[in-house]
Amino acid sequence: MEKPEILVLAAGSLGDALLTLPALRLLQSQGEVTVAGTSPYAALGEELLGIRRSIPLDPLLQELLTPGPLDSSTRDFLRTFKEVLFFLKEKDEALLQKLVSARGIQVHFPPKPFPEFLQEGRWAAEYWLETASPDPLPTDSPFRRSKLHLGESLRQKGAEILGSLGLVSPLVIHPGSGSPSKNSPLSFFREAAQRAGVEAKKQVLVVWGEAEEKDLGRIREAFEDLGHVKILSAILSLKDLAAVFSRSTAYLGNDSGVTQLASACGLRTFAVFNSTDARVWGPQQAIILAALQSLYQ
Repeated sequence: MEKPEILVLAAGSLGDALLTLPALRLLQSQGEVTVAGTSPYAALGEELLGIRRSIPLDPLLQELLTPGPLDSSTRDFLRTFKEVLFFLKEKDEALLQKLVSARGIQVHFPPKPFPEFLQEGRWAAEYWLETASPDPLPTDSPFRRSKLHLGESLRQKGAEILGSLGLVSPLVIHPGSGSPSKNSPLSFFREAAQRAGVEAKKQVLVVWGEAEEKDLGRIREAFEDLGHVKILSAILSLKDLAAVFSRSTAYLGNDSGVTQLASACGLRTFAVFNSTDARVWGPQQAIILAALQSLYQ
């Protein structure tokens, strides 16, 4: 018996995308999942996400939001799916009506507004799990611990990238995030890197992205006299970053999408939460830092 086709419309940043991973894996166990998503979903791709297909969200969303009836090609595309789920934080009645007009499709929105859910102080991934399933998952469900699919070719790519830097199984540090209010001082990360070398004899790789590019000079200055520390010379793609994580020993970072990525790769992850609620936004299996010395236990 063929599995039913399921379409998920998903929007958000890298961290948001990774928080939908448990729900996507649950849906994939029930059918063949296509995600129409924002750029992080495309950057991660079908293989890492463990779904059938990933397509861009914007063209489909623009068609759905255009006044008037659906054009025939969009209507025919939607009718290939048994179910359509909205992994969006706001319910749009216009979108709902457009999908209802396609007929024969079961449409699922989140059961409550996202701001209302946030008041409960629960893990954000639960919001999407409750959209994907009417029945609560048991606390020991393997879907709650879903990880990205890291194949051997990706792991080999990680070894090659690290080898080009002269590194083997480093501690990875990401000192930034998408919001300055989330960031711990660079001195904190320098101390962590210094102790990793002195106390654990570990090499350290400092990674950065677009959000840190303007502060790259300060980042380099913070670590420049630590001989066991390497700083990336260029931004890595999400797949290459996942490849590096697959060959690393641990990760330290702020509340960020990169921290979510490290945890989703199965890397031992230490997350520092300064201005956000770790119960809601933290990777489920990350260690929320209370003491720096726990890094070396």
